[in-house]
Amino acid sequence: MAAQDQFPDVAIYPAVWRVLVNVVLYAGFIFTGLVLVTFPETPYRLIGAGVTVYFGLLEIYALYRLVRRTPSLVVGPEGIHDNTSIIAAGRIGWDEVRAIERKKNYLVHHISVTLADKDAVVWRIGLPRRWLVQIMQTLSEKAIALPPGFLAMPLDEVETLLQRYFEKYGNR
Repeated sequence: MAAQDQFPDVAIYPAVWRVLVNVVLYAGFIFTGLVLVTFPETPYRLIGAGVTVYFGLLEIYALYRLVRRTPSLVVGPEGIHDNTSIIAAGRIGWDEVRAIERKKNYLVHHISVTLADKDAVVWRIGLPRRWLVQIMQTLSEKAIALPPGFLAMPLDEVETLLQRYFEKYGNR
């Protein structure tokens, strides 16, 4: 059996129930933002507008993911294709990856993929998605986060899968 056969492309689709949970949560934040916009004080209105726009974008993306059933993550011999969130990095070759580890950012567990040159990966992302990634980049330094929100596979299993492929194809 060829080594390639033991390491085929693995596509992980979003779990519909998880996407629906995100849709409901985002709608709740949008509602809260709209309520804040009705307050007479300017700070509340600005916060409300920001919350509405931010979670409105997330809501649109989540609804789009419900309609368009594409993989959230594809792992294969060539690398990773990240489509796990609105700020997903797209294609990342194994030669660009330096480390893969589980992390917790605030209350959310995710898989952190540390890159040799994050700017080069981000530059490949199309606009306006690149702008969102660059805004979020201030929080994540040289890593790309793979959140569990749109993954049907448990995060531990995704991490194990990524580590297995990284050991085989990374650091060449």
